[in-house]
Amino acid sequence: MKKLLVFLAVLFVSVMSSACINNFAIQELNTKAKEYLDKGDYDEAIKRLESSVDLDGTVFEARYNLAVAYTHKEEFQKAVDQLNEAVRLNPKNPDAYYTLGVAFEGLAYKKLENIKDDNMQGDAENDGEPLDEAKQAAENLESATFAASKLDEAIKAYKKYLDISENKEDTDAVNEHIKELEAEKEECYKYMQKTSDTGGEGA
Repeated sequence: MKKLLVFLAVLFVSVMSSACINNFAIQELNTKAKEYLDKGDYDEAIKRLESSVDLDGTVFEARYNLAVAYTHKEEFQKAVDQLNEAVRLNPKNPDAYYTLGVAFEGLAYKKLENIKDDNMQGDAENDGEPLDEAKQAAENLESATFAASKLDEAIKAYKKYLDISENKEDTDAVNEHIKELEAEKEECYKYMQKTSDTGGEGA
């Protein structure tokens, strides 16, 4: 199965003064986090944003920006967790659904990286010893199943983004990407069927 690149870039958003009128500290933390993010220092950005969320977990921008930082660091499950909260706080923000799509997509492709060639005889982890083919087939099946479910979630998130976004300039690009993800999901299903048919499921 091919590995597609995670789609485009996610955007950091400024904290609206109305969102935290009594908490200037949150604005300061987010501003500093943006500076670190621009430098590629994701760990320091995350520290500031986690502090921001700790101060007030009801600020949409703080949770969304923390998810952006996690996404840049490829900590996709943490990004999904924050985005689910962000969507709960502001269900009409299209960028949250777009970034959720990116995070789900990242989870899927990280899992697909675990799928090893059926003909592989060894790797660095087992010091070149022959792989247990049945065990490897079962692990591959599990990875493909997980990836297919996350690709499906990514597709739903991108479609939701298109439904509520006022930015129509990227509609064609997002729709084209959705088609790529649907094709990749179909490849996962075919692989799952092939692996099950050859006995991987019972390993």
